Amino acid sequence: MEKTGLKRTDLTDKQLIELALEQDQGAFSTLLARYKNSLTSHILNYVPVAADADDICQRSFEKAFREIGNYNPRYAFSTWLYAIAQNEAIDHLRRSRNGLNSVSLETPGVLAIAGVVTPEDKIMEDQAVSELITFIEELPPSYREVAEMRFIRDYAYEDIAEDLSIPLGTVKTRINRARKMLFNMVENKTEDADN
Repeated sequence: MEKTGLKRTDLTDKQLIELALEQDQGAFSTLLARYKNSLTSHILNYVPVAADADDICQRSFEKAFREIGNYNPRYAFSTWLYAIAQNEAIDHLRRSRNGLNSVSLETPGVLAIAGVVTPEDKIMEDQAVSELITFIEELPPSYREVAEMRFIRDYAYEDIAEDLSIPLGTVKTRINRARKMLFNMVENKTEDADN
């Protein structure tokens, strides 16, 4: 890499993952630096305590790196990483539901989530998230990108526009179209299951 003058930060996720598969610690560090802030923000949608979100983020990266051999390069690394983090956050809420020691009492909705998650709920939610990710991966690339950012990472429209360097109106149009395509996919799957 030094011979070509490329820095690790110039490498794509795919290139970094190839290095990570060879246990290159620098590749792991670069992926961590690339996704840590956005992943922590995503986790804060589930766990309102920043220290807990940081811990969950760290555990998510550890799990991703431990299981990097199971990653399917056909899909975006970020989608896989966000699914791991979401599952870790839900597990955290479930574990802490009895003590509620890490759940903020001022955060509406969190107590309801923390207090009613049963193993059946966890399975159903995991299946729903997995299904959504599968459907998003089937979208055309321009819609897949905005759908992943909006529906998986929970980015604001303005943040998507800024990150992708496209007009806000284009973001809204693509998200609306992606939402309709996803709805149709779900409808078709339901109709197929009924037949």
